[in-house]
Amino acid sequence: MKILALDFDGVIVDSVLDSLFIGHNAYLNLYGSKSENNFGGELFSFENWERIKKKYHKEINHYRTLRPFIRGATDYGMIHKLMKEKKSITSQEEFDKYRNSIEFDFKGYHDEFYKERERLQNISYRAWYDLEPPYSSVVKGIKILLGEGIKIIIATSNRRKAIMKSFTEEYFGFYIQPKDILDKRFGEDKSEQMRYIVDTYKVQFKDIYFLDDQVSHLIQVGNLGVKVFLAGWSYATKEQKETAVLLKIPILEKEEDFLPTFKRLLE
Repeated sequence: MKILALDFDGVIVDSVLDSLFIGHNAYLNLYGSKSENNFGGELFSFENWERIKKKYHKEINHYRTLRPFIRGATDYGMIHKLMKEKKSITSQEEFDKYRNSIEFDFKGYHDEFYKERERLQNISYRAWYDLEPPYSSVVKGIKILLGEGIKIIIATSNRRKAIMKSFTEEYFGFYIQPKDILDKRFGEDKSEQMRYIVDTYKVQFKDIYFLDDQVSHLIQVGNLGVKVFLAGWSYATKEQKETAVLLKIPILEKEEDFLPTFKRLLE
């Protein structure tokens, strides 16, 4: 049996606006509006969101330039701190150096981030879902592959309970069992998720095909013998793509490449 393992954010959905919305509110909840000069220190809501997007489109574009360096939820706090300080980052090395050099309540921010996401989903899961639109060609491709009997596992740094409702007929149009959604409880190193897949589904590492938008994750699991691919349609930077080329990691540049690539490989 061959298994297709897929990251969630940046592969199946474009979660830039979701992470901006929740990350901003979490920062305000943790440090207070007086400590924040981003977006006028105003909490985001479903009611003011359209106004916010129009008023602060430059700030949102700045946020987009920083999003590619995210590995976990606490990194969203780094983005808001960088924006507050009006700083830009151009490489993963630079981002990591900044992260390691500052004082920040990582535990507090992590808790606030997921608390805020849960609060918003409880208000309206549909409104939250609309903050992270799916990549349509990828979602259609997943549905076709599932229909052909391909085993698909979600390997994400997100939380299972936050995203599993999306994998239903009401939202994506197909169903993936919660047990097949491996989440952040395995840690930021996705090789632990790959080991779980091998143990649980009784396959070898070479039978797993893994698609992610973070080249660092692909390096981790590629060392195990997993066949790895970089999603080039979302957050991967030029630097990350160059690294992928050097390491001979195939890049799927367009979401339309998803289905034909894996249909061929998983036959």
